[in-house]
Amino acid sequence: FGLTAIYLFVIQYFTQIGGKISVKLIKNENNENSENRADSLVYKVFSLYFMQSYIGIFYHALLHRNFRTLRQVLIQRLIISEVLENLLENSLPYMKYSYKKYKTIRNKKKHENNKPSGKIHVSTRVEKEYLKPAYSASIVEELEDGLFDDFLELALQFGMIMMFACAFPLAFAFAAVNNIMEIRTDALKLLSMFKRPVPRDAVTIGAWINIFQFLIVMSICTNSALLVWLYDQEGKWKIEPGLAAILIMEHVLLLIKFGFSHFVPEEPAWVRANRVRNATQAQDVCSKQLLRTISGEKTSNESKKNE
Repeated sequence: FGLTAIYLFVIQYFTQIGGKISVKLIKNENNENSENRADSLVYKVFSLYFMQSYIGIFYHALLHRNFRTLRQVLIQRLIISEVLENLLENSLPYMKYSYKKYKTIRNKKKHENNKPSGKIHVSTRVEKEYLKPAYSASIVEELEDGLFDDFLELALQFGMIMMFACAFPLAFAFAAVNNIMEIRTDALKLLSMFKRPVPRDAVTIGAWINIFQFLIVMSICTNSALLVWLYDQEGKWKIEPGLAAILIMEHVLLLIKFGFSHFVPEEPAWVRANRVRNATQAQDVCSKQLLRTISGEKTSNESKKNE
């Protein structure tokens, strides 16, 4: 567990460096709009994290084919990585706030040397809010808010529990417990440790939906291969039947997946109907206000003429 923790810490450090390089590349790109720039950033950063996070697991799953070791690696990753991330996510904002508070109090003491000595507090709500760190992404602070880190963490967790589900089905239980804890810790951070984030509208989750679709397809392929190798550890199957079984399972599952994506609508019919109704009502209100404005101007002009 200790070596796994050191490995995850080093990997996280180097992936953050690579993420910052991706940000510099994004700034030099000639994107049409901010949406394309955000999508390009998501793809670059996730590709880097995907390679760094899963390369060891793919080695144990597809090349080494030691499923006992694979289960141990998955347990260590799910427990240690989540504990480390929660500790860093909750401790770093508090440390930043404490450091800025210490600097502010020290500067106040320097400016108030001539006054009677006493304990100086940062008591007002405005001062405390100013000293709190902003809710921004750890890699792309100037481009994205903290939701970028949350989506990245969820995507990596989703890929880990989906792509190796047949080797360690209990991973879903670990993920469920972690997500419940994550909801409460995120609420604590947003309420007491960060500055109040600026709300913004979003129609969809953007490029992240493509990331999750990619992980679903990858999970179908990896689980099909793992199931064949899991039940053929003695090597009784020849290569042709093994590949045939993998391809059959893979294509059947892909057909089911794309069938659901095609036939199940993106939004329910009642949501679409409410959206159309709200748009119609808003248009009617605007039309009525415009008519009132025009009629008011006409009456004012007529009264001026009569005078």
